[in-house]
Amino acid sequence: MNSERHFDRWAPSYDHSLLQRLMFEPVHEAALTAFFAASSSPHDVLDVGCGTGRLLETVARRWGDAWLTGVDASEAMVAQAQHKHEGDPKFTFKRGNASALPLEAGSFDVAFSTMSFHHWTDQAAGVREVVRILRPGGLFVLADVDAPLWLLRLFRRRTDHANPQGPDVIQRLLEEAGLSVLIRRRFWRISRVQLFVARKS
Repeated sequence: MNSERHFDRWAPSYDHSLLQRLMFEPVHEAALTAFFAASSSPHDVLDVGCGTGRLLETVARRWGDAWLTGVDASEAMVAQAQHKHEGDPKFTFKRGNASALPLEAGSFDVAFSTMSFHHWTDQAAGVREVVRILRPGGLFVLADVDAPLWLLRLFRRRTDHANPQGPDVIQRLLEEAGLSVLIRRRFWRISRVQLFVARKS
């Protein structure tokens, strides 16, 4: 709940944050490049933790025929996204949690989650939900902060809304949900980022 309030307050200025250029846009680009290396152009795209829809806007510029859906727990973020794309039928935005996505099973070619996974309250349930909404052969592209073990422990002691995981834990969550990991790598922006691409069988 604290996390939702934080993002509700941030929503009006989110698109103008310096973090867009320094962190989020490069991570979006890395996630899209990784998807393109593993698959062809998607038809139905989901962004879990979509914020104001910036990743989906990049997808729309790259793959103009794609249908784009965003889900976010923050009501204000969803309202901003809906306002920006009002009248464009290719964009749909819904409020919801990763652990209970308000979407039909087997309806997406790819699901993205960029820099939001550490805010998911039930990460294992969220990954299972992603698997549920993916079509057979669909991809899950996950990029999230990768912190050293001491910092992970500090996060968990001092916050009730952030739970970053190391790459081994994330890989286990993906595989336990029935996904096959195709790509796993790290790169640096403001902090170290881990990137996974996993396929539903």
